[in-house]
Amino acid sequence: MKKEVLFIGAGISALTGAALLAKKGFKVTVVESQFKPGGSCGIFKRDDIIFEQGAAMIYGFGKIGFNPHRFVFNALEEPIDIIKHDYLYAIHFNGHKIIFYEDINKFVEQLGKIFPSEKDNFKRFYDDSADLYLKVIANQPTFTTPDVVTKEQGLMQLKSAPKAYLKFLGYMNKNTEHILKKYFKSKEVFDFFDKLTSTYCYTTVEETPAILSAVMFVDNHFGGSYYPAGSTLNLVGKLEKVIEENGGDMIYNRDVKKILVKDDKVYGVKLDNGEIINCERVVNSGNVWNLYNNLIDKSLCKKSREWANLLIPTYPSLVLFALVKDEVIPKDTLPIEMLIGDTEKIDEGEVTLYILSKDDYTLCPRGYQTVMAIGPSFKEWINPKGDYHTEKYFEQKQAEKNRILGLLEKRFPGFKNAATHVELSTPATLQRLVMKEKGAVAGPKQQLGQHMLKRLKTKGEIEGLYNCGESTVMGTGTPAVTVSGISAANLILRECKMQEYEAKYLTGDYVTIVKKPYTGKNLKLSPDETEDKIGKLSMKCQYCMSPKCEKACQKHVPIRDINRRLSVGNFYGARKILNQFDQNPCINCENTSCQEACIRNKFAESVNIKEINSNLVKK
Repeated sequence: MKKEVLFIGAGISALTGAALLAKKGFKVTVVESQFKPGGSCGIFKRDDIIFEQGAAMIYGFGKIGFNPHRFVFNALEEPIDIIKHDYLYAIHFNGHKIIFYEDINKFVEQLGKIFPSEKDNFKRFYDDSADLYLKVIANQPTFTTPDVVTKEQGLMQLKSAPKAYLKFLGYMNKNTEHILKKYFKSKEVFDFFDKLTSTYCYTTVEETPAILSAVMFVDNHFGGSYYPAGSTLNLVGKLEKVIEENGGDMIYNRDVKKILVKDDKVYGVKLDNGEIINCERVVNSGNVWNLYNNLIDKSLCKKSREWANLLIPTYPSLVLFALVKDEVIPKDTLPIEMLIGDTEKIDEGEVTLYILSKDDYTLCPRGYQTVMAIGPSFKEWINPKGDYHTEKYFEQKQAEKNRILGLLEKRFPGFKNAATHVELSTPATLQRLVMKEKGAVAGPKQQLGQHMLKRLKTKGEIEGLYNCGESTVMGTGTPAVTVSGISAANLILRECKMQEYEAKYLTGDYVTIVKKPYTGKNLKLSPDETEDKIGKLSMKCQYCMSPKCEKACQKHVPIRDINRRLSVGNFYGARKILNQFDQNPCINCENTSCQEACIRNKFAESVNIKEINSNLVKK
């Protein structure tokens, strides 16, 4: 079978690129090794409790500035409800709780009180940074990576603010420390900025390219911090919805083993089951190491393979998930907070907390809070391709779980006793489940020497090969990888002589900021009453990794995959699955074994599988 564009992986970057191309009429196929979309952005459930599994610091939904997520949903004409946090986040630094106010002047005033000797310098620094940001980024918003920008686009940006733009480009090969030295002298201030660059791109100010920090230090003060109402399932699920509604195919539980090349041109991919999918264009969204060491034949791209294997990855990470009684979380705790261990270096005491149930009441019952804690791990971990079920591995995992719980206990006394559920993802888990090389959550470090144009390009060196994701020019963070997906789509559109996605062509606004705390009370999945009802019934599904209900179903209906789609209003995709059967297998089914096997029976009523699927009639 022949497809126009095939995407390897279903992370945010690939879903973005695939949705944009599908919207333009391309025949799109997305192949994902896991059973669901999103990569490191998505959820899992434990007894109805929703846990974010990774990327949950969502920026880019603002009305001004660098807002690629809003741009994408407006381009796709896909409505989405978003929660806006009151504050960006907070950092606990040297005994101070520093709140990142959206009001940049209020933020600077706060810093002046904490670092009184540098008060005027903070104002000067942020005034200059804001001025540069507004002239270069906000004035002419573009969502194309530098390697894909045309001469005309670059010239237009230059003409809009020539002095500011040239100053901005002058930062390309300078580090952040070089810029900060023009303003500050205090070592403590440099330590503080180290923590900011560490939060955004896992680097110190010495490593971080100034061209990145010039944007990231001020961008979020203009754009704000957000969370998809009801969880990030609604972010990735809606991108999948657009792909399927526009004729695209999502293939799950299949691993692409090889990108097939003949006469220096891509002609398809080979899957782990031996199946070959023919296509003229392949977009790789996985990491650079998997691309050159596994997907491309060893006889090709030898220099690029050598280059890729010299790239330094971001440090490995651990992620702890907990459900805790609300009483131990102070009322003034923000949904996102960063705890600092050693203020003078990045160490294992540096943990970022996500307590998103503070703003979204649909994640867990009242009286409790969900906590995700992510931080670095500098220990050697067992190879996930080997036997990671060894006693040594579990001992190491338990020790790390206790260590992070100890850090949380310091911030929230009584946390350990108040926790009713705790589990940990190790670097080995992250590599095994979401293809994070040795647990490096952001791919290659965005450090000077391997930043921006020195990373993987959107256009591959083999004809028909393209790239997006964390290893590419932008990399690091959901807004950046979203831009990489936009760039891949726009480059393909450009080569096909079709109109690219640009802000000037968008007219409607499909992003709705909902009130906090979000309760889901007014949620409407469909104007059709039956669809709305079964969509809400499907939200009770636990989206199990190994669904017992499916094993019990005599007709082998992919129940979990249907429910996941219905939960975000993707009725077309859910029907597409059922339509693979000659007739709806649930309408006349008298067997209740699927509902009896439902894991939800352990703590509540089972998901009403028959009612959901029997009402999901063809349209």
